[in-house]
Amino acid sequence: MKLPTWGMMAACGMLVLSLAGCAAPAANQGQTADQSQATNGQTQEQLDQASAKADEATAKQEAADPADLQIVDSGWFVSDNGMVDFAVEVQNPNKTVEAVDPVIEVVGKDDAGNVLFDEKIETPSVLPNSTYYYSYVAGLTAQNGTTDEEAVKPATVDFSVTTPEGSWEATDETLANVYTVQDNGAQDSEFGAKEFTGTVTASKALDEATQSRVDVVLLDKDGNIEGGYFKIVDTEPGKAADYDIYAIDAPDYASYAVYASPWSDTEDSDAASK
Repeated sequence: MKLPTWGMMAACGMLVLSLAGCAAPAANQGQTADQSQATNGQTQEQLDQASAKADEATAKQEAADPADLQIVDSGWFVSDNGMVDFAVEVQNPNKTVEAVDPVIEVVGKDDAGNVLFDEKIETPSVLPNSTYYYSYVAGLTAQNGTTDEEAVKPATVDFSVTTPEGSWEATDETLANVYTVQDNGAQDSEFGAKEFTGTVTASKALDEATQSRVDVVLLDKDGNIEGGYFKIVDTEPGKAADYDIYAIDAPDYASYAVYASPWSDTEDSDAASK
């Protein structure tokens, strides 16, 4: 249908108004951003200085009162002799301080709540803003000279982590992006254990360590920790080092992950594999 002349003029007018209405918010947004920048009046240098002051304030606060280490996941399984293989995921939420020689406490209890073992295990330092995985064995005192048939297996095992007073140190190092792990898979060994093999490469020596620990963490179908095994290997920055970790009496698991972290030369590496 042909529109009358005045109708066409009105339609064009509506189109112009519509386009103008669409353009207006963009113009207003530009003005708002400019006005905001003018109001703030901060150059990039000033923003950097403010950020540096905030970082300094954080460092002072954490040096005076660091946040506790956190165990965010854990898992365990028990052998016939009452010994417990476990793994824990430990996080340091601080941004500027390292937890030096923290202690993991492992408490196993029977069905009645009686304590079967209460062991404290010193671990390597935990760098700030970093996540570590530790696998160990506990429950050695659960045997008490008994045979496998007589050993009392724990019904529950609880974990906690503490850092000795005065054992926090300022540092700008973190664990992130230092280690590269090449997992070569798991095979059944000739004596029944699972053998996990691969290589680990450290881009630099954290905490001046010349060794690294490699942890194989077993996971269930939901990705939760079931337990783990570890080994200490000699590492030189930039060079791949082989590892082979034997998992004896390993439970059924859905998947596994391999992690690496620095191992201090002062640690007892003779007891560092299982």
